[in-house]
Amino acid sequence: MESLQTRLATAADIPNLAALEKACFETDRLSKRSFSYFIRQGHCSLIVSYQGQILAGYALVLYRKGTQLARLYSIAVSGEFRGKGVAQLLLKEVERLASEELCIFLRLEVRVDNDAAITLYKKLKYRSIGKVEGYYEDGADALQMEKSLTQAKLSKNPTKRYEQQTDFTCGPASLMMAMNKLQPDYEMGLEEEIQIWREATTVFMTSGHGGCSGFGLALSAWRRGFKVHLYNNQTSVPFINSVRDPQKKVVIEQVHQHFIKQLEHTDVLIRYSPLTLPQLDQYLSQGAVLVSLISMWRLTRDKAPHWVLVSAANQDCVTITDPERDREPWQTELDFTDVPVERQEFIRMASFGRDRLTSTLVIYR
Repeated sequence: MESLQTRLATAADIPNLAALEKACFETDRLSKRSFSYFIRQGHCSLIVSYQGQILAGYALVLYRKGTQLARLYSIAVSGEFRGKGVAQLLLKEVERLASEELCIFLRLEVRVDNDAAITLYKKLKYRSIGKVEGYYEDGADALQMEKSLTQAKLSKNPTKRYEQQTDFTCGPASLMMAMNKLQPDYEMGLEEEIQIWREATTVFMTSGHGGCSGFGLALSAWRRGFKVHLYNNQTSVPFINSVRDPQKKVVIEQVHQHFIKQLEHTDVLIRYSPLTLPQLDQYLSQGAVLVSLISMWRLTRDKAPHWVLVSAANQDCVTITDPERDREPWQTELDFTDVPVERQEFIRMASFGRDRLTSTLVIYR
């Protein structure tokens, strides 16, 4: 019997991949067009395993730009090859490739009733990290699993992710996740999200509704009974250079000065300097959580300011939870929750615009 040959897929494999997909799955199938996209353009590794001219199986792992996270999107084994170690072979190969991409974690979703797959994943040291109800097209639930590809260890207390409900409330959404992390009975919802935005908005941005500044978010957290340290590397008005209209600039200036006056009557500690990685480590080790301004450029090539939650770090990475609601069709909660980012990459990510604005809230009980 010929041995199995495993390699990266090419366009010539698409007909065989589509046929295997049809044979293995009744719902949630990848189309020929999807296979073509992942082979030609996707930030991924699509592995095929052949015995002679027969496709034994494939595995598709996706990488999120700017992060050290990989996710097993799909794996399939032909019926005649099941029980022969093909799935394990494919998993070992995608783990190797993900490690070459400097990924720290490999995550996946699997049907809760797929006992054989769950048993294999556990054998290969994947651990359960959550559950998603109604994940599959037929309404079946999914078990979320994760494997560390290095010796990296991070908090085993997963973040309860809240997805922002508007295009302009990433700051309130991130702040709510931070407060929920510290106080699990704190309820996150649309009414609270909009209320925090009303309290913290700068009123104007380049277009659309205004985003939130660190000063406004600090006030909102303090009003809700949390201790806050704010690190801002500039004394100038945040985001004022992102608008050209002189009247808008006047309003942003007035709003900022109002925040400053209000903060003078609180115990919020304001430091006009960037938060360093050693300081970040120290705060997290003391049980604090952080809300940090980043530039979306390093994740999506979108030149927009964005707020994320930072809840853990180690010698290799910082983990962020992103409230962003816009996602690619193949992305899931796992691509946005407790995502590892290499430490120096995080520092590059955590500055916005030509002025290199940095703004981080440290929040604790």
